[in-house]
Amino acid sequence: MITFVDLGPKATVHLFLKVPVVMSGLNWTWGELPKYAGLLAREYAYSAHECASVVHTYGRTMGRLLQRQGPDRFMITARGPVTGNVLGIREWQWAAEPQEFRPVGEYLCGWRSAVKAYFELTGELFSHCRFDAREGGLPVVTRSKSAPLANAA
Repeated sequence: MITFVDLGPKATVHLFLKVPVVMSGLNWTWGELPKYAGLLAREYAYSAHECASVVHTYGRTMGRLLQRQGPDRFMITARGPVTGNVLGIREWQWAAEPQEFRPVGEYLCGWRSAVKAYFELTGELFSHCRFDAREGGLPVVTRSKSAPLANAA
């Protein structure tokens, strides 16, 4: 028997939340917040631009959720589920004046090197993968070498 789980798309991005954790002395490192430890979310991104959008969206959302929970900064890290390579990282810091978390520094994009590592590991070109909602509402990942997104619908 084939189920929706068998036919459904596989998440292409795993998101993690990191917060500063005090070490011995005056040092600190990035660690986990117990309430959000481990995998924060599984998402779908098929390009560097989509991955950046996912990281920024989760960062804004987590900024709203963490306002009263203590950390003065946090980081969202996107990793590939197959290779574990970093696809993107963004850090947010608490700003006292607008009373919200604001992005600081630059967005770090590791998409190109992660796609290369994916190819070396699996032999598949990830850049040709696209999400396509087919008849009956069953989502399917299509692998097309030249079909643009407009033709996939």
